[in-house]
Amino acid sequence: MIAVDAIIFDLDGTLIDSRRDLAYSVQNLQKHYGAPRSSVDEVASFVGDGVVKLVQRSLPKLAPSGLDQAIITFKKFYREHCLDHTSLYPGVRETLRHFRRKKMAVVTNKPVRVSGYMLDTLKLSSYFSVLIGGDSLPRKKPHPEPILSALATLGIRDISRSVMVGDGPNDVLAGKAAGTRTCGIKSNIGDPRKLTKSRPDFMINRMTELMRIFS
Repeated sequence: MIAVDAIIFDLDGTLIDSRRDLAYSVQNLQKHYGAPRSSVDEVASFVGDGVVKLVQRSLPKLAPSGLDQAIITFKKFYREHCLDHTSLYPGVRETLRHFRRKKMAVVTNKPVRVSGYMLDTLKLSSYFSVLIGGDSLPRKKPHPEPILSALATLGIRDISRSVMVGDGPNDVLAGKAAGTRTCGIKSNIGDPRKLTKSRPDFMINRMTELMRIFS
């Protein structure tokens, strides 16, 4: 087993299964703008690069001048419906309890406000000392800045004794750039082919497998 001092987790597709609520929120946005409705699978492929990219991919014909308002419209609906169907993936709470003596953080490209609300409501916040969202810093994943910021706040000096866990290539690329170990987790949101192509140090199918790799 590999000893680590800190574990950093992505949120969507890693800790929480938010696929349906994200899809319904995108479909509501598309309906609002009279745009073609995307399937749940299509919306899942839009996720991972933050809310701006999500809205742009959902409304490809939207004029740049209308982007800010579209983002506001999406955020308002999603904040009200983000937990209609969203739940933890199997084994997440068990795994977090197992590692509760480690320093842990969530680094996501999702806006920090709704991320914090979801962690609070799902009773996960107590496990994490740090939460960094896609709008917390000037740059987001795949740039290493959010991970480096989280590790600095956690007081981690030896970055190699930490691991970034996520379901998308942005998680792996950010972790590699920051100097952490990386662990990809297959999900129903991220594309496993893109995840594999990013070459994480480890690949798992479910969260509980972390307990067999890291100590």
